[in-house]
Amino acid sequence: MAWRFKASKYKNAAPIVPKAEACVREISVGSYQTYGNNIAASAAFMAFNWEHSGSSVAVLPLDDCGRKSKTMPLLHGHTDTVTDLKFSPFHDGLLATASQDCLVKIWHIPEKGLEQSLSDPEAVFSHKQRRVETIGFHPTADGLLYSTAAGCVALFDVAAQKEIFSNNEHPEVIQSASWREDGTVLATSCKDKCVRIFDPRAAGSPIQMLAESHQSITDSRVVWLGNQTRILTTGFDAARLRQVIIRDIRNFNVPVKTLELDCSTGILMPLFDADTNMLFLAGKGDTTINYLEITDKDPYLIEGLRHTGEQTKGACLVPKRALKVMEAEVNRVLQLTSNMVIPIMYQVPRKTYRDFHADLYPETAGYRTDLVASEWLNGTNQAVPKMSLDPAKREHGDEPIVIHRGNLSDFIKNLENQKAKGKSQNQNQKPATTSTERNDNKHFMMLRKCNNGEEKNGNENPGSEKRLAHPKTQADECSLNQNELIRKFEAKYKTDSEKDHHQQADEKESPTEHSTGSSEEASSSAALDTNSPSGSHSPPKPMPRTSRNNSLPEAVNPQSGCGSGSGNDSAGECNTPRPRPRTTAAAAYKPRLGPKPFSSNTGDVSFDKVFAVPVAPGSHENISNVGQENCSDVPAPGAKPDLIVEIEIQKSHEREPNVAGNGNGNGVQKSLTTSERRKIFEQNSESSGNSTEGEDRTDADLRRFSAVRSSIAERRRVYESRSKSQVDDKAQSPVPLRRESSKVEPLKPSQQLGGNSNVMPASGIDSKRISVPEGKLMEEHRQRGNGAGLKKSATEAAFSAASTKRTSTVFGKVSKFRHLKGTPGHKSTHIENLRNLSRQIPGECNGFHANHERVAVPLSGPGGKIAIFELSRPGRLPDGVIPSLVNGSNIMDFQWDPFDAQRLAVACDDGIVKLWRIEEGGLSEPTNTPQGELTAHLDKIYFIRFHPLAADVLLTASYDMTIKLWDLRTMTEKCALTGHTDQIFDFAWSPCGKLGASVCKDGKIRVYNPRQSETPVREGNGPVGTRGARITWALEGHYIVCTGFDKVSERQISVYNAQKLTAPLNTASLDVSPSILIPYYDEDSSTLFVTGKGDSTIYCYEITDEEPYICPLSHHRCSSLHQGLSFLTKNHCDVASVEFSKAYRLTNTTIEPLSFTVPRIKSELFQDDLFPPTRITWSATLSAEDWFACNDKIAAKVSLKPEGMDTLSSKQQVPALAKKPDHSNFGSKSEYESNKQQEIQKSVSARMEYTTKLEQDEMEGVDENEWQE
Repeated sequence: MAWRFKASKYKNAAPIVPKAEACVREISVGSYQTYGNNIAASAAFMAFNWEHSGSSVAVLPLDDCGRKSKTMPLLHGHTDTVTDLKFSPFHDGLLATASQDCLVKIWHIPEKGLEQSLSDPEAVFSHKQRRVETIGFHPTADGLLYSTAAGCVALFDVAAQKEIFSNNEHPEVIQSASWREDGTVLATSCKDKCVRIFDPRAAGSPIQMLAESHQSITDSRVVWLGNQTRILTTGFDAARLRQVIIRDIRNFNVPVKTLELDCSTGILMPLFDADTNMLFLAGKGDTTINYLEITDKDPYLIEGLRHTGEQTKGACLVPKRALKVMEAEVNRVLQLTSNMVIPIMYQVPRKTYRDFHADLYPETAGYRTDLVASEWLNGTNQAVPKMSLDPAKREHGDEPIVIHRGNLSDFIKNLENQKAKGKSQNQNQKPATTSTERNDNKHFMMLRKCNNGEEKNGNENPGSEKRLAHPKTQADECSLNQNELIRKFEAKYKTDSEKDHHQQADEKESPTEHSTGSSEEASSSAALDTNSPSGSHSPPKPMPRTSRNNSLPEAVNPQSGCGSGSGNDSAGECNTPRPRPRTTAAAAYKPRLGPKPFSSNTGDVSFDKVFAVPVAPGSHENISNVGQENCSDVPAPGAKPDLIVEIEIQKSHEREPNVAGNGNGNGVQKSLTTSERRKIFEQNSESSGNSTEGEDRTDADLRRFSAVRSSIAERRRVYESRSKSQVDDKAQSPVPLRRESSKVEPLKPSQQLGGNSNVMPASGIDSKRISVPEGKLMEEHRQRGNGAGLKKSATEAAFSAASTKRTSTVFGKVSKFRHLKGTPGHKSTHIENLRNLSRQIPGECNGFHANHERVAVPLSGPGGKIAIFELSRPGRLPDGVIPSLVNGSNIMDFQWDPFDAQRLAVACDDGIVKLWRIEEGGLSEPTNTPQGELTAHLDKIYFIRFHPLAADVLLTASYDMTIKLWDLRTMTEKCALTGHTDQIFDFAWSPCGKLGASVCKDGKIRVYNPRQSETPVREGNGPVGTRGARITWALEGHYIVCTGFDKVSERQISVYNAQKLTAPLNTASLDVSPSILIPYYDEDSSTLFVTGKGDSTIYCYEITDEEPYICPLSHHRCSSLHQGLSFLTKNHCDVASVEFSKAYRLTNTTIEPLSFTVPRIKSELFQDDLFPPTRITWSATLSAEDWFACNDKIAAKVSLKPEGMDTLSSKQQVPALAKKPDHSNFGSKSEYESNKQQEIQKSVSARMEYTTKLEQDEMEGVDENEWQE
């Protein structure tokens, strides 16, 4: 019994959820019916399914956060949903994806992340018309990949790019697979309710063991518990209860432990850490993540702290190499939700986090292996060498260890070099010891994980291994290793100034040339080991270490003579690497100042970068700085400008000369602020095709420490006045003729060439490195020569270069109804004490309908009763019998006549439509005598719909899959619509009343023109779910909005172009619920309200004619569940209270009014921007005879402005002029102010260049003799 109470070090590991700012936000993730986890992570990147279809994959840096743009770079490689994705354990940039399109693809993620979308994989493997379900890499063999498709298990050699094993002995679909930690055998769970132990190298059948597992075929998962003899499976039993089973392969048929949890539809995804025995169970669709600890004895599973948060779409563990060990982080779970990626850190509480707690971190599997796929298949087993997580034993301390080995071709070369090196060592040396194994790691590239997660040395080919040009003797190698050893330890603790001072001497001492490739970085990991065997060449020189504040030396010019061993002590012979300015924080916190348009892989943070205001485009200061500072800029060799992520600013020879006076200028890399990134995006979006202008920014525009820059307030004011967040497609105004001196500041004599003040040196300005508009101005100025003036001012050039692309597509649309507010009516306006509400209404019926006078509510019991309640008599209903309409048959649907508040149409299951007329004052007793009856169909009726413009026109849809239109005056059928092949879910009239759209159970959307054809005029794909759907028109009939379910029963809203129904423009997913979303569209505000029976939330969206087409607004959450919602027409809204929509809400016992308003400050004015003239839909526009005769009329519009109420636009256009108060007795004070103002003007004028000459003084006038004549 003592074992039960044994304390565990990880018992109190607590989940720590970061703030929303530290999560990846505003992403698009759907619900996918796959056997994968939908997200994967390496020590450098995270990858997850993107958008509703899931055919694309988003790849972001592991430490990325903030809002993500809809236009961010993606992996577009599959034509169907990506079912699974995994990273290689030995290469953080190698990603494998499996898809329903029967393909497996290998991708290489660049070290800087995705800077543009990729569609060409490194390798492709096919499963021959079988949907690929799972995928994964071998835990010990490098380049060995497995995948499952249906009942087939296949192994692929990534290096050879071929299939090396295939087996089809599983009778059903393989739902999950997991390797043992030593890589010897594989465990699989199958749809036939069995779990198997699979050995691909076994002689005969590879299936070694088989046992019955979970008794449900829905889904199951399996994970091997490290290197133990036990496996763990999750699934469902016969009663749909979720189960966790532990088995020991020594007694495989008998479970060691069976744990039954709860009843839910989401499969439990097991995430196991073999080092700590921590198990995380994340259920798809659940809001909780369970943490359990696995033990060797009873009770085997010990429950820990449970995390409750967002609904889970997927989950994965982060490799141990990327954990924050100095914060006692023992594991990190990446939780994928519908719109976020949340990193959940599991931290063990300790008194202090200053020291490394070695008891929490046993040695873990390393990142290097000497085993390749072919050797493993031939029977070789070799464990992955363990590594310590102690920062004192790691070269870069507690920073994550990131392994990049280049693309697939470089990866293959590394494997070949490794194989050749292993053969030579076996021939010439004894079996490798621990120290030699460490030095065999030269084919890897260990990158220091800086804030931006990228390599900072500018390597072109990170996966290649090159030989040095000058081999040295063994004595030179030993001395070089000692010098490098001393230099590395000294550089680790030097300040930035000390590093800068001694950098030149360090480069002079190096007798080798700089070589590119992974050998430089690999040697840095082996340079500390002085016992490494000397080969035929000298070890390559390591790259300079980056300092503690992320400063970075520039790459050395290979032509400058550095490293030649000349012994020259002059510092001017080489490029002197200069560190960045020191920052106030060392990447602990990353502030952001607004929306983040793209995934930036720069994390450099400093005080000046956060609070600096960019120079306004086209401002006088900007142009003058260009002329003063950039006339001698020479681009650094090998410089690569990156427009959005990084910018390289060159220094001139005049301002910062080298010591010898002949060295090249050094580059200083600076990160862009959000405002600068946004400005550059707008200016270059239209010229990003074949144009080479605007590729980079000028020094004067971004320099933080410039002495001539204005104050923050002035620069912010000028920048906001020049803001170009949205530019309409309008012709530019004619440019007035102005003098040259008013546009560009004259150059100083020191900047002139050859005494000509109008000629610039050819190398002074590089138009490719100057942003628009400065690049255009300087290019024109250079081509002009002397004499001709510029035709556009800086401001006009800036506006002419502005992009026509709307910023709302990148930074999100801002709606006037963004903060709409739903307010329930006062209790005195409620109708209470409702009883016996019917719950048997079909799904095609909304279940509740209201007009401005009364509401109709179906009651339970026989006879098809409908209760009518007068809205003019609110309060508590008396006990007893409720007066109702007795229809005699079960009710299928009912609807009020939109033009007659007293007529109600009720459709019954006997195919008859009964028309009831409610007298003034309402019902006083039950009645069973309708005003009229219409025998519409011989079968049940799905629903009925009145025409929105024509009086006495009724539409009925029946189980016989036909739709009929009736004239209620004559009770005759006018036309019938065909073409449906299954149950008709809904039908909606267009706003013009000419067309109609239907959605059907066969997954099709059809558009009809009933008066011209009985067949659909257009047809397209609708919701794939078969549980129900609704449809409505939007934006004056140009778009169609459809609500329904996807194939995993998740509710969704799709927007279609009414002319192109092939695919939705956009689809928004909500949640998993059985109730159908019932839409209501307000055409004046373009607001869509959707809710379902039994919901408590009314979801609000704005439908737009540009991406993303459906924009979420503030949703309204009610205090209780509702059974129905019915909106009134626009003329019943209280516009004086800024009420733009009004509805009635049916609950189990009450009927409540609900008002939707927009908060406004000047509510006493008529908000004409919110209330445009509205169509009259409460009275008929034309008669049934005219409509059937195709005599169409357009509905009239009327203003909702009350009499005597001023409009908001009139007050804003004509502002009231305030009278100046007459302060005659304060003459001295006004005189003082005027004198002060004059002094300010003089001081400003002294700092500004101006001329008193007029423009016409320089014009050529009329000769004086002509005046005399």
